[in-house]
Amino acid sequence: MTGVRRKLGQFGLALPAAAACVAVLGLIRLGRQFPAAASSPALLVPFLLPVLALALEAGAFIALSTTQLSELSRPLSPPPGALVRARATLPLFVLFLLVVGVAELIPRGTEHPGAFANELVQTARDSCGGSGSAKVPIPLLGLSVTCAEPRRIEGPMPGVRAVEVAMLELTFGDDLRRVEIRGLELTASRALRVHLRAGTARIAGLAPWSRSPRLGPLARFAILAALGAALWVAAGLGFRPRSPDDAAPLVPGRFWRRPLLRVVFALPGALLSASFISLDQDRAAPVAYLWAALLGVLAIGLLGLLARRLSRIFSSFNAL
Repeated sequence: MTGVRRKLGQFGLALPAAAACVAVLGLIRLGRQFPAAASSPALLVPFLLPVLALALEAGAFIALSTTQLSELSRPLSPPPGALVRARATLPLFVLFLLVVGVAELIPRGTEHPGAFANELVQTARDSCGGSGSAKVPIPLLGLSVTCAEPRRIEGPMPGVRAVEVAMLELTFGDDLRRVEIRGLELTASRALRVHLRAGTARIAGLAPWSRSPRLGPLARFAILAALGAALWVAAGLGFRPRSPDDAAPLVPGRFWRRPLLRVVFALPGALLSASFISLDQDRAAPVAYLWAALLGVLAIGLLGLLARRLSRIFSSFNAL
């Protein structure tokens, strides 16, 4: 019971740290794409919900990888077989499934963020009324609609404050990955002054915010569970505990070694989750997620090979 409590405690410590790192990256990207987000935080909820769910999913993979590999790297005498190792780390996999299940219960937010952004633009246009010289700000985007005819959308380009843009029409794609612009004027003032005009323009390849609509909650949970199972099985087979006779004594005073090894053990989960998020935002077919599983399994295999070849280096961290 003490061993199970220790494993669950380590998972509980790794999960919020990993999820927080993923969430911070999402918020940084959100701030770059929506520079006026701080002035209307309530409108961010449809975009924050997918970030929270992705942070939990990615954090669960990283916590599973870190905790399981830490447990399997402990020197034991005699080294247990694969079935015993699997049974010893099974509570970690069950906890992983619980966290992923909670992530799937989070409301999906808006599955059509582009339509939401277009609605914000249209609402600002409609708010002009009969005023001819006023400007109506567009929430989140940091742009404004000038009410004088012809009504134009003006302001700094999101993410590039030194570039001013003006346009007659602005239309976002359904998933926010592309933007259609009519009557564009762009002015950049840095080392050189650039003034560009275009009748129509298209921006593609922007970061999406919705989770893949191809996967419902049950299908998404099934894929995540399968990926976690692949990671768990690969770790159980690829990491074999050493006997205490093969383990080098822990050198005192090297406080940085344990955190460093935890970062190394987090790599398979981090690579798998990054691959999953990339495929998810590309709306990949379910079979494509096999590549994410393969990436995680290969990472564990490389770490297992390194652990066997450099056992004395890894054994310096045997008191995790």
